[in-house]
Amino acid sequence: MLLNLAVADLEQTINQLGFKTVGISVVILVFCTLLAIFFKKHKKLKLPLFLTMAVTLVLSTLILFVSTIYLNVKSDSKGPVHWHSDIEFWACGVELDLRDPHGVLSNKIGTSTFHEHNDKRIHLEGVVVRKNIDAGLSKFMNVTGGYITTQSLAVPLNDSADKWFAGIEQMDGDKQKTENIGQVEGFVKQNGEGYYAEFKNGEQCDSAPAELQTFVISFNKQAKTYSQIKLANPTRYTMRGEPLVPPGDCVIVEFDTPKTRTDKLCRQYGIRDEQRCEEFGAKSYSAELCNIREVTESIGPF
Repeated sequence: MLLNLAVADLEQTINQLGFKTVGISVVILVFCTLLAIFFKKHKKLKLPLFLTMAVTLVLSTLILFVSTIYLNVKSDSKGPVHWHSDIEFWACGVELDLRDPHGVLSNKIGTSTFHEHNDKRIHLEGVVVRKNIDAGLSKFMNVTGGYITTQSLAVPLNDSADKWFAGIEQMDGDKQKTENIGQVEGFVKQNGEGYYAEFKNGEQCDSAPAELQTFVISFNKQAKTYSQIKLANPTRYTMRGEPLVPPGDCVIVEFDTPKTRTDKLCRQYGIRDEQRCEEFGAKSYSAELCNIREVTESIGPF
């Protein structure tokens, strides 16, 4: 069953407080304005109405100011951030397309703080109250309409079957097993929010037992190298505090037969790889662009 748990946190609570404060203030101000218009001949009402409106403005401003300061003081980030990690979802060698934003006014799937813009990139734009939660892969999957555990995965998909998988414009140097598309379609289900692909350890790819595997590809700024590590528990992954990718991570979430490493790579890493940059979209090899390489040792604690 697809999990869609509400993720309550301090930032959401304070945001809700802000919306309520502004809403109540607007109602009071409009009400007082209407009274002043309809009873403009009653001079005794002018002072009470003026004081009511003044107090409303002062209190609402004070509440918004204090709550914002409190949020920043209590947060791990001590203020707003703008972090990114790239992410791709694969099943039986086929790349899935995470559900696209809906509606004319929406350009994101997720929340205002934690979302994706149909660009295979995790965006964290706001205050990070608890980094291990607010910058975590589990929360990202949850706010976009899916979930991830050590044993299973659900990826929200688009409403149209021809948009369940990565289109030509989203493909890069990674090879696609397009012959397995029919097999992957067997994992697609539907609920009240739309279609989603759900995978559980022990189910099969290519007639062999498969399992959920998550790989994190990380960058070493000093050496200009990158390496990958397979996570024992993907729910514990948190984003690096990086605005650009790389050095921000590339996360590959893959349902396939067991392996120790992935052959998949996010575009922004691939286009800078000294051996694969042309595969990933570079018009030609450039020493200035294609200046990073993969090494086998792992980078960073995970």
